Amino acid sequence: MLTGMVLLTASVLGLGDRPSSFGITLALLITFLGIGLIANVLIVYAVAQVLAERKQDRERQQQLRQSRTG
Repeated sequence: MLTGMVLLTASVLGLGDRPSSFGITLALLITFLGIGLIANVLIVYAVAQVLAERKQDRERQQQLRQSRTG
């Protein structure tokens, strides 16, 4: 499957049906950099969600404390 994806990427880049080692290297770089980029975006999104939920929890706790004392 990976070989097919590399060949397809090389073909799209105009490197022919039998890509050179440069074509394979370029296709692999594009593939793995893309995967890394997607992974980093998902990690940043998850961290942002956790921080937002933590902020909401702290605000909710503060409101509960105020309603008990007030």
